Amino acid sequence: MWLAINIGNSRQHWGWFTGTQLVQALDFPLSHWDAQALTPAEQIVVASVTPAHLERWRTLPHVRILNLADVPLSGTYSTLGIDRALNLIAAADAYGCPALVADFGTAITLSAVDKFGRFCGGAILPGLGTQLRALEHFTAALPVVDLPEPWPPLLAHTTEAAIQSGVVRVTLAGLAQFLESWKRQYPNGISVATGGDSERVHRWLPDLFDVQDTHLTLRGICVTVRGAD
Repeated sequence: MWLAINIGNSRQHWGWFTGTQLVQALDFPLSHWDAQALTPAEQIVVASVTPAHLERWRTLPHVRILNLADVPLSGTYSTLGIDRALNLIAAADAYGCPALVADFGTAITLSAVDKFGRFCGGAILPGLGTQLRALEHFTAALPVVDLPEPWPPLLAHTTEAAIQSGVVRVTLAGLAQFLESWKRQYPNGISVATGGDSERVHRWLPDLFDVQDTHLTLRGICVTVRGAD
């Protein structure tokens, strides 16, 4: 048993692997720490977009900290988030190339590889929850609103539903246009949704992406480790 850990901006995600098989995935707040739970791990491999979140892991035995240079992805730039790189090599490994990955987290990141598996760019925008919190934070009268469970109505009759409609429908309409443009450029490409809000997006619009894979970043850690062995 070995443990892959992906630490994001607001959550940390643990994946227990036997060889290359993901056997259990766990999701925790950033503050979570349980040293005893780590004892079954023969190796711990950690990746994070925020270097400060890695400090306590560096003091433990059997821990490997991944950097962008460790990820077998060509064509990257120095400030590319390691989570985006891990997503792409996992998508290419599991679903083939060309591939575009949309990661629905604190930010929504769009990242792509061409038919040769080379990074070819992407885009970043605020995540759905981040947009909701920004409206509450930067306005005097708008309330705190959660993401809706059902698909929000087009024309809402309450302030809460109007915020949900605007954030969800307009954001996903923009993503649909982005995907349509990408598909014209890469007609044989595979689009993959991942990240914390991807399951909800898939429930709302099951045909928006070709594949929904919640644990893609953890699988990317596995691909990196496998390639290094």
